[in-house]
Amino acid sequence: MISFVRFLLLASAVAVFAQNPLAVSADAFSGTFQNEQLKLDIARRGSEYSGVILLGGQSLPVKARATAGKLTGTFESGGQAYSFQATRNGTKLTLTTDGVTHVLDKAVAGPPSATPVTSPVTSPVVGQWQTPNGIVAINADGSAKIGEKTHRWTVEGNVITFTGNGESLKVPFDLAGDNWTWKFPDGRLALTRIAANAAAQSAGDGVVGAWQGPTGNMQINLDGSATIGGVQYRYTQAANQLTLAGPDGMFVATVQIAGDNMAWLINGKTLTFQRAANVWAVGGAATGGILPELVGKWCQMSTLNNSTGVSSRAACFTLLADGSFQFAGESGATGQTNGAAYGTASDSNDGGTWTATANSITSTSKKTGVRTFRLEKRNHPKTGDPMLVLDGAEFTTAYQKAPWR
Repeated sequence: MISFVRFLLLASAVAVFAQNPLAVSADAFSGTFQNEQLKLDIARRGSEYSGVILLGGQSLPVKARATAGKLTGTFESGGQAYSFQATRNGTKLTLTTDGVTHVLDKAVAGPPSATPVTSPVTSPVVGQWQTPNGIVAINADGSAKIGEKTHRWTVEGNVITFTGNGESLKVPFDLAGDNWTWKFPDGRLALTRIAANAAAQSAGDGVVGAWQGPTGNMQINLDGSATIGGVQYRYTQAANQLTLAGPDGMFVATVQIAGDNMAWLINGKTLTFQRAANVWAVGGAATGGILPELVGKWCQMSTLNNSTGVSSRAACFTLLADGSFQFAGESGATGQTNGAAYGTASDSNDGGTWTATANSITSTSKKTGVRTFRLEKRNHPKTGDPMLVLDGAEFTTAYQKAPWR
């Protein structure tokens, strides 16, 4: 038996749908408006409007309200909100932001069977690319997938910009046919275009990618090459049998994969691996990867001048785009004590590999092994230069970088 409250709700719904449809006034700002540069899709929900601006492969969220025949609101780009105003005159919508005016036309709805209008991005960078750390997908709809993260991308000249997670990353590059090189201050990342048939094959090839295992980092590539513990191998795969050949001979592994976990059974022994997910994830990674915003040289310097002499210390580490790091430290002191002059000097060097999450950096060092440091991003209180703070120790960028936001 239907309840009285539910009956009232149903009755009110029927009453709404029973209204004369010609008596309902059309909303002036709901719909799709566009010109050659941008497209605005917006709809009214209660007293507010929400939607999206599509511009150059970017998708910019919109929120607005209508007051006295004028639409006032904001759109978000790169984690920052910008205000705009819009007015409607016939089929024209005039949108103004920061002194720039865009005149948009109301899109005319086509028949139900019509194919939706899309604006695919035509650029030679569109496609799937193999990197030493996994696959990068640059899609024609303006989206990009790097590791497990999805972003928006645009290209201007020889610079590709990735946006997402409230951050923006600009990467200069060189492109020659199927070879694409991303350029960072302290290194290069080489990408090779994946042929369409290879890309389709790779979708079911769960072993391809970056892994962490008992021998350290492991990289398995689509071209049949693999690097395990710094040693180069060639491999072939048939069903769940993986055959690897290298300087220490040939061996066959029976492979089992469950999500991001992989096990190899070799001669009765089991080796376990965990996928190094989110490699090259712009704006942060939950499980560790090579984060482009951290690539560069970072230094800590101190000088002490007292009555007996002067001592100084400098320590710099360089995070490279290929997942390796270099460390150099030096210290020295000069002065006089008990009437005699003295001088000391020492230096140290190290290297290895690194990965990072949003709040930690893990290094695999030749000298100290595996260490994980607590990571904070701060800006220098005087210069505004970005810093990396590792377990409380502050390291300032040695190159020109924009402050952290």
